[in-house]
Amino acid sequence: MKIEEELKHHFLSPRQRAATNLIFTSNWMLNKIAVALKPTGLSLQQFNVLSILQGQPKQTATVNLIKDRLIDRMPNVSRLLNKLLEKGLIEKERNASDQRVVYVKLTAEGLKRKIQARFLIDNEEISITDAEADLLNDLLEKLRK
Repeated sequence: MKIEEELKHHFLSPRQRAATNLIFTSNWMLNKIAVALKPTGLSLQQFNVLSILQGQPKQTATVNLIKDRLIDRMPNVSRLLNKLLEKGLIEKERNASDQRVVYVKLTAEGLKRKIQARFLIDNEEISITDAEADLLNDLLEKLRK
């Protein structure tokens, strides 16, 4: 459905329409992902942390590395990590020589939950072809320049 029909609004310019469409579609996509993640008990931010850890050597990273790589750069990463710790999905360990450095490691259960979540997200229907997705990615990257 066209954004004008969805919002019942007339846009003053194609750029205004594009910006509004991007925000609307982002929220639509976030909602789709939240619904897909519901059975795993993970939020999108928690899934993002597990994904970051899975991609690191020995599935371990510092808190600062996680903070730098989050899609949604939130200030309270400690609270996010504590929720994952309570769920048994990560482990934390302080550096022996520098107590300010905290290492975060993905547990076996965390890896299992991350893989389950990825499967659920990947099975959400997105009605564009790979070629269209490549074009969309190029345009979004151009927009952020």
